[in-house]
Amino acid sequence: MHKERGQSLVLGSVFLATIVASVLYLFNVSQQNLNKTKLQNSADATVISGANLLARDLNFKAYTNRAMVANHVAVAQYVGLSSWGNLAEKTGENIADVTSWIPLVGQITSAVEGVLTAINQVLQPVMNGAVLATDIVNTGLSISQDLMNSATMVALVETSNDVLEANDSDAYVDIASAVGVGQFLLYDWVNFQGSYDRQDDTGRYQEHFDLITNSVDPFTKNRSFKWGFPFSQTLGPDKVNTRQAGGTELFKNGNNAEVWSAMDTLGFHVYYFSCKLTSGCKWRGAPGEVPVGWGASHAGSDEDTTNYTSDSYYGRSRDINGTASGFAHENEEDINSSYSGLQSFYDISQVEQTNTAPMLTLAVSKDKSDITTSSSLNIGTENSDSTRLIDIEESVKLPRDKLTVLSKAKIYYYRDQSLWGRSDSKWEYGNLYNPYWQVTLNETENSERVLLTALALAL
Repeated sequence: MHKERGQSLVLGSVFLATIVASVLYLFNVSQQNLNKTKLQNSADATVISGANLLARDLNFKAYTNRAMVANHVAVAQYVGLSSWGNLAEKTGENIADVTSWIPLVGQITSAVEGVLTAINQVLQPVMNGAVLATDIVNTGLSISQDLMNSATMVALVETSNDVLEANDSDAYVDIASAVGVGQFLLYDWVNFQGSYDRQDDTGRYQEHFDLITNSVDPFTKNRSFKWGFPFSQTLGPDKVNTRQAGGTELFKNGNNAEVWSAMDTLGFHVYYFSCKLTSGCKWRGAPGEVPVGWGASHAGSDEDTTNYTSDSYYGRSRDINGTASGFAHENEEDINSSYSGLQSFYDISQVEQTNTAPMLTLAVSKDKSDITTSSSLNIGTENSDSTRLIDIEESVKLPRDKLTVLSKAKIYYYRDQSLWGRSDSKWEYGNLYNPYWQVTLNETENSERVLLTALALAL
């Protein structure tokens, strides 16, 4: 019986070694899974932070584009007010001259003329200053787009490193991914959107030009109307209409600054009613229009209203009040030195309509030596041949000296229908005039992971 003592100790030692090996095996596997999960979370946080910077850049350009469009429309209103001021002053002057011989009436019209002249003398420099200030703001907005574009690409690299460092100090952007990010910034991102000016021939400048002219309020665009009673009335077989015509137009001027040009006119039109065998009974024009007042103004290149002669311009002023329109340039306000036209702006380059920007992909790695395992704790390393089962590596198709994960963020445009009053199935394509660019994580494809593996092995 004494010879059987110690047998349980031998069996216990064998089972103990198996238990220890199993514990170390589970410890190593859990450490690698834990670190890979942490590494994936760090990569996701990093790529989302970088993509948010890019989306913020697009939204910033959308805000500044909207501001520039609004400011150009404001210049149209300033020019229109300047033209109205000239019309009012000239109308008061003409009426005062005609009625100067009438007792009391002449004194009243002369006083009104003085008031209108005084108002216009204040109005013109105010409008001139407003155009100058607005133009300075627009120039600053245009420059800010260039600065934001450059700063975003620089900040993308710096911010990504900071976020990754804050989440996992041992992780780093894989060299294969660093090359890809550089290509993304220098090619994909640069080609997705760009800066345009009046020399552009891709259609982006024309779209910007049309958006500005379509944004002008109806009164600024066309302020032609007929005055009511008592200025327009029928007196027996004769009829008198008082017609005011005017509008503000934006004209291109080659490589020079665009021109905001405005004209306003006022005229009496006398008609008589008669019947003829050839044309029947109708109101017919008398000797013609009696011009009462006129005014004009422009901002931009030195091109006054005589350079734009179509009858469709200025609310059809030349068609309605042709004589007064011919006089309008005589007292035209010239504020061209204060307005440099449409400044450069950013827009999406590609012709195809899309709601997705180029995706940002990032590969993040961590050396196996920075992972706490039995090997790094120097457990089971005395006899590596007999303990190799516990020095386990996760079965991945990547270099065995590091863990590498892949993360991708999608930058997309989405504007909820409730934000623009639609209830049908239509949607708005991505653009740089509405700030609705957003970011989300995107699934990585197997082909991308295979490519990453090949690059990681090669570099």
